[in-house]
Amino acid sequence: MITASTGILPEYFGKPTTHTLQYILKNTGFKADEIAVIGDRLYTDIALGKGNDLVTILVLSGETKLGDLEKSEIHPTLIFDSLKELKAYFV
Repeated sequence: MITASTGILPEYFGKPTTHTLQYILKNTGFKADEIAVIGDRLYTDIALGKGNDLVTILVLSGETKLGDLEKSEIHPTLIFDSLKELKAYFV
């Protein structure tokens, strides 16, 4: 509908597109290597870091399970069982 009514092909703005990262960088003033993305999905949250200098932190309390990593080309920088474990790591 958008393309038909405007003549413009819409572009997805969400993880893992580069638009998301550029938005974060612009609005925080941080550099990519100063940001950590925490999430439970390899193909969105963790994929945002692929090809970038982001630290990616996978928590296994959601969608992704440890066995999924064996089949994936996307790998996080750090892995934690839960957010509670993550908190203990940084305190």
